[in-house]
Amino acid sequence: MRMDVTGYVTFIGVDLHKCTVTLRAVGADGESLGQLKCDTKCGERIAEWIKALPGPKWLAVEACPFVEWFIDRFTPCVDRMDIADATELSLRRGKRRKNDPNDALDIALRLARGECPLGYIADPQLMQLRKFGRHWRQLSRSLAKAKQGMKSMLNAANIRGPQFDGPRAHRWFLTFGGLLQPAQRLAFSNYLDQILLIERQREILRRELLTAARSPQFAATEQLLRSVPGIGPIWALIIASEIGPFDRFPKADALEFWAGMTADLKESAGRTQSGNITKAGSATLRWALCQAAVTLCQSDVKQEATRQRFIARMPKAKANVVMGRRLLRTLYAMVRDQKPYQGGERRDRTKAANAAKAKRRARALQPA
Repeated sequence: MRMDVTGYVTFIGVDLHKCTVTLRAVGADGESLGQLKCDTKCGERIAEWIKALPGPKWLAVEACPFVEWFIDRFTPCVDRMDIADATELSLRRGKRRKNDPNDALDIALRLARGECPLGYIADPQLMQLRKFGRHWRQLSRSLAKAKQGMKSMLNAANIRGPQFDGPRAHRWFLTFGGLLQPAQRLAFSNYLDQILLIERQREILRRELLTAARSPQFAATEQLLRSVPGIGPIWALIIASEIGPFDRFPKADALEFWAGMTADLKESAGRTQSGNITKAGSATLRWALCQAAVTLCQSDVKQEATRQRFIARMPKAKANVVMGRRLLRTLYAMVRDQKPYQGGERRDRTKAANAAKAKRRARALQPA
């Protein structure tokens, strides 16, 4: 679908890297108006070059992980700023010599013709919430690594330890730390310091996230997502902020592809083989979806039965990804229809855990 480019005189394509940036400008007829390649630190030079071009100006920068600073710095210098979809651009370019000036010129020419595939630029409030959510993921991963280190150490020493949260682990260490060897005691103390620090940081971050949830921009979507068992306020905010407006996706397939949760199909000799997921979208979104899907299965009998069927056919990690993809499609339908989650029979996790514990005790008491 062609975009309306009426009213714009200059079209600027940008190919951005960590240390260098290349800009190419063309007119409405595709005639070159100039180019600039310099270091990313030369902000004033880039701004002066853009301002010297005739207006109105439309700029598109190819999407990359470090594009945010460029958008914030140079949006006031142009009449319109957009992100060019790097994946779609590579498909449309085909086989040609790839270099920075050619890539920037290709974006500028496609922009002038109204054919440049554009991405979504989140507003500042949404972007801040995304940063909070991604920081939460990094802290959670660091916390999990520290707990895994403590658990491995106790297993190596054949010692049954506590629940691995900060206060319980601290009380256990004060009481039973003498059971560990000096080197293990020092390592356990270091892991304990990490856990206490990360838990304190997560609590501060949790308050920031819950404060952001009061905004009318996220309140309605967050309430809908929280109707799913297993999605609390933190998960709901992370998922809502990573996706942004759900209505920018025409259907669930488009959202699934954007999130990078579709299988990468490989064709050869007339045969099609389904590979791993593309992982093209936000890693934080995929992490939150898979975590929430596993928690949902622990509360919903029907979802857990579906998960067990997948586990019988594939590794557990892949089955969890499949459940995360199914959850994403469910969330899209909920927001589209503005209807809360309607699941199957609820599963009492406490009752099931107590029953399993009673069985283990009964087996332990049986004579050999």
